[in-house]
Amino acid sequence: MIDRIRGKEFRGPTLVTQAALRALSEASRVSKSRSPKEFVVEQSAFGDMLVKTRPTAILLANGVRRVIDAVRMGADQGSNVPALQETVSKTVDSFLAEIKQSVDKIGEIGARRLRSGDTVLCYGYSTSVLSIVQKAQEHGKNLKVIVSESRPELEGRLMAQELLKLNLPTTMIIDSAVSYFIKDVDRVLTGADAVSANGAVINKIGTATVAAIAHLSRVNVFVAASVYKFSPETILGERIEIEELDHSLVISRKMMTHFKGMEIRNPAFDVTPPDHIDLIVTERGVIPPQGAIMILRQHETGLLGIGVADW
Repeated sequence: MIDRIRGKEFRGPTLVTQAALRALSEASRVSKSRSPKEFVVEQSAFGDMLVKTRPTAILLANGVRRVIDAVRMGADQGSNVPALQETVSKTVDSFLAEIKQSVDKIGEIGARRLRSGDTVLCYGYSTSVLSIVQKAQEHGKNLKVIVSESRPELEGRLMAQELLKLNLPTTMIIDSAVSYFIKDVDRVLTGADAVSANGAVINKIGTATVAAIAHLSRVNVFVAASVYKFSPETILGERIEIEELDHSLVISRKMMTHFKGMEIRNPAFDVTPPDHIDLIVTERGVIPPQGAIMILRQHETGLLGIGVADW
């Protein structure tokens, strides 16, 4: 599963998290650990390995930590290995069910923010954005969608395929054409891999550029993000790691023979500042980016099943 995640088989943090947690549950089921302590160490190591494959995906980190916390608590309370295996299975199932419910709820809430006849620009691949446009369509709102390719991994093409399955009028453009078409756009919709305490959004590289163009053109930017993507570490000043992708996505290995000695940088994500975002649509309602800190403070009351102090 780690190899499949690294190979970018799964697009979007929700699908990555689902696959990773199922793998963690399966690893638990076939564990040969002989004691609760050994089981906790093993599962913690597997969890760390999964998180490191996608360090920017806070949803994955939150899911893994939920599972490992439950295992540690069970071990402290005297549970044996079979009971801990059952704890992993139930915690994974519960967390994935919560994710699904959050996506559905985000769709319902976000759809209310779209008007019939809107032209929506989507950037990157996001299950939450798909949920919003699908719910809007079910509510009888006639949308048109413009999809930017989202280079270099071209997630926009996958997004377009899903939109076409919904029978939505869809137009694909290259990323550098966003400024040309922004005059035809009523709303920009994007997902998020992570949301920091100050309301900044970490998402697919190019999101910050699209948001800046929309901001200058007075077009609303809506970010769809579950509260499970809000990063508690950022309250304490920690920065979210930005992964870099293989340079062959920019220039093929064969072509690199013509550019010997040249450095290539290929960050997977960028940071969109909060003043370029109008609303963040969560399963708990719509908030301004500045409200992210309030969501994170609710960790103290167990919103995500873990307190800020535990991070």
